[in-house]
Amino acid sequence: MAAALSRLGTAALEFAQINGHPALIVRAGAEIDAVVAVHLADGRITGLYAVRNPGKLSGVHEETALSR
Repeated sequence: MAAALSRLGTAALEFAQINGHPALIVRAGAEIDAVVAVHLADGRITGLYAVRNPGKLSGVHEETALSR
């Protein structure tokens, strides 16, 4: 973890909604480095889900329109 954080230098945090859950997007410069989604139940945090795989993060910067 320390190695990953030192690699980022100055990181920017951005609040977002990912898959209907509150989340933090961690940016290193203009690039998304990680996403941490928070799962809530009854007002309590029941899970944290972190993703750093670049292949899985490729669509995070895009907003997807809702449709039926």
